Amino acid sequence: MISRTCLGLALLILLAFDAVSAQAEGPIETTHLVVKPKTLRGYRNINGDLIQLNDGSLLFSYTEYGDDGGIMAMRSNDLGKTWTKPAVLIPQPQSPRPGKYKHPSLLQLANGDLLLAYNYTTHPAKPYYAMTLYRRSKDNGKTWNEQLPMTPYAGYTLVHNDKLLALKDGRIIAAAATKKYLPSTQDHNGYVGLTFYSDDQGYSWHASKNVVDLFASSKIEVQEPDVEELKDGRLLMFARTYSGFPVKAYSEDRGETWSKGEVISELKMPYAGLPTVRRIPSTGDLLFIWISGSSKTESGLALRTVLSTAISKDEGKTFEHQRNLAEDLSNDFGYQCVEFLEDGTALVVYHANDGLHLARVDVDWFYGK
Repeated sequence: MISRTCLGLALLILLAFDAVSAQAEGPIETTHLVVKPKTLRGYRNINGDLIQLNDGSLLFSYTEYGDDGGIMAMRSNDLGKTWTKPAVLIPQPQSPRPGKYKHPSLLQLANGDLLLAYNYTTHPAKPYYAMTLYRRSKDNGKTWNEQLPMTPYAGYTLVHNDKLLALKDGRIIAAAATKKYLPSTQDHNGYVGLTFYSDDQGYSWHASKNVVDLFASSKIEVQEPDVEELKDGRLLMFARTYSGFPVKAYSEDRGETWSKGEVISELKMPYAGLPTVRRIPSTGDLLFIWISGSSKTESGLALRTVLSTAISKDEGKTFEHQRNLAEDLSNDFGYQCVEFLEDGTALVVYHANDGLHLARVDVDWFYGK
């Protein structure tokens, strides 16, 4: 990370942003967006969100740690072909401190404001503690108002990157997970899924009345969920687990209550990774992205080695056209964010073991064309 390296390395990394290169791979063009020193495991805690603003420009946010870091921003005025150098949107809390900011999400509101949500966490301090904060901007992220709480919930509650959704009726949904079962301090158990919602353009937030809880009955966590609105008005939650499969749940009242979760046995998830569900604007189908493959290093370190996509034409009941967006048994992928452009291109940013990569994907590719 820039703040933890010598000035020479930081300079090299910053210079790399001036000459970000794109590499064509058939219908997929990849760009090494944020260059990092190669590490055995991927940069799982730095990715954020990508959004096309109402002026047509792109804003990408991610996380740098240390006193010189924070929630960062890069901008593009040519649909992601070239990018500015990174700049700090929100500085990290200054030392001495146990906590840090991470996992930003962006949403352009109906009134034109830009909403930025991000987590404050003291992990790995035990017992775990985290909450989600937000700021808003009236000038597309050039300046921001004061920091306010989004998740009125005790304990370790997280809204991960790219997890804000505006419903057709204007309600805003933030998909979240909370570590309900304490005092366990294991990172991979005790989680349940829930949502926070706002009916006043993100000024006030309310938690769902119940949670999606499979841990009490089956010891299956519901972690890092995503939410999409279905054509019949229901909401679909798509979440990761360590059971070998992801789970889904439904809400019939716009995120206020949720059904009991159910395992999606059609999709394999041998090693949990952040899941994504999005509606493709040009086709109306649902796109699912998740980790479908894993491997272990000689030292036994687990890697997330296959980042897959699948299409559902029946609102998440069945899945087809499973494809691998990134696959390498020696690499580590995930924590993706997705943005669709009007020309039928999907932009997907994901981490790897050398930083963050941007994939420009023709929507037809997801259908095997």
